[in-house]
Amino acid sequence: MEWNYSMDWSEDDLLDGNYCGFVYMIEFPESGEVYYGMKQIYKHVKRAEQIKHDSIENNWRDYTSSSKIVNRMIGEGMQYKKTILWGFPTMAETAYIETAIIITEGLKPDILNLALSHKCRLPTGVTKKRLRGVLQQILEWLN
Repeated sequence: MEWNYSMDWSEDDLLDGNYCGFVYMIEFPESGEVYYGMKQIYKHVKRAEQIKHDSIENNWRDYTSSSKIVNRMIGEGMQYKKTILWGFPTMAETAYIETAIIITEGLKPDILNLALSHKCRLPTGVTKKRLRGVLQQILEWLN
């Protein structure tokens, strides 16, 4: 199953050298259930500045989830859709936004996420303002 992209993103954007991770959602149309996650694009790259011409992709194209529930549902043949919501220049920002989405959406009855396992530092200054805008945009799409 190939990735879909939210309205502001494409594969070219994601791989232009400015992003090392992304947040995504997996939707199961039959049940209405949704899972949110994050993925690192390149192995051993936690900041976009570390991306080199020979950086190795981190199996993101074929990735589904670390969730046993999601992978079981996919393995049982349930139809699903994978969507990349937003790319980030650092894995710290990626983790922060994934956490914020799960906290915001996680109490809805159709959300499959069962846990949060990130320790993330709150952003400051311009980054804080930018990420707040990104989160607001993503949450608008989801609701």
